[in-house]
Amino acid sequence: MTNGLSINAEKKLLLFDGHALAFHSWFTSYPNEVMPGFFRMVGRAIERHDPTHLIVTFDPPPPTFRHKLYPDYKANRPPVPEGLLEDCDRVRERLKSLDVVFCTVQGYEADDVLGTLSTRASVSGFQTMILTSDLDLLQLVSPITEVEVFSQYWAKRSFDVEAAKRRFGGLAPENIPDYKALAGDTSDNLPGVPGIGAVAATAVLGEYGNLDKVYENLEAISKLPIRGAKRVSRLLAEHREQAFLMRTLTTIVCDVPVDLDLDGTMIEKTGLEVVEAKPWLAGNLDA
Repeated sequence: MTNGLSINAEKKLLLFDGHALAFHSWFTSYPNEVMPGFFRMVGRAIERHDPTHLIVTFDPPPPTFRHKLYPDYKANRPPVPEGLLEDCDRVRERLKSLDVVFCTVQGYEADDVLGTLSTRASVSGFQTMILTSDLDLLQLVSPITEVEVFSQYWAKRSFDVEAAKRRFGGLAPENIPDYKALAGDTSDNLPGVPGIGAVAATAVLGEYGNLDKVYENLEAISKLPIRGAKRVSRLLAEHREQAFLMRTLTTIVCDVPVDLDLDGTMIEKTGLEVVEAKPWLAGNLDA
């Protein structure tokens, strides 16, 4: 039993952030293309983690509910390179031909689908590993859900609860949206609370735990032994509405309407014959 959940050691779910894998494959290959790198990463992850079940998620075309709440959401992102989205279509066609389950939900990002599926998996007794390039997903880390983050700039890193806490100054995974609500997230074009940086955000959340408690203690914050405590308290008071909007935008939704049966995502029901298909795993997609 873990946190009141009954875990079946023989049920291991591997969740892929499909667009993250696609972008990573595109930008780390020459010439730029998605297919070989994408399926090579999938194959290696299967060998590394030995899952029993597998699902790939993809982002829908915008807008999502976040764009509707905050029109400048991700407005700083450069245009998608020409050809990449077409390659993603080819990836989905290949996944379909292999009977690999993949899903997209209009209005929600892949992160939200991953959050929903990992939550369902936990209730159903699965151990779960999420593969992504997005550190936002560390908020989903729990005693039975880990996140493996890959990047073209650093080696793969796996995050359990303790590793996620270290990455965010001791804050629990579930408090990462509170942190980003205050400190902002430049990658998503979210300003957070103007004038509140990473140090102050970590300090006040380390003291009070979450955004609600922070706002219940604004007067006490002005007396904390941190640099500019009175200024921090004043800025928080002035930008209360924005802080809570930022938290909504940075919080992964875990109850997306996904019509998917986890039992139908078993790897043995797909064409992914990991042991026998070494040429396929090596990227020989015509094999």
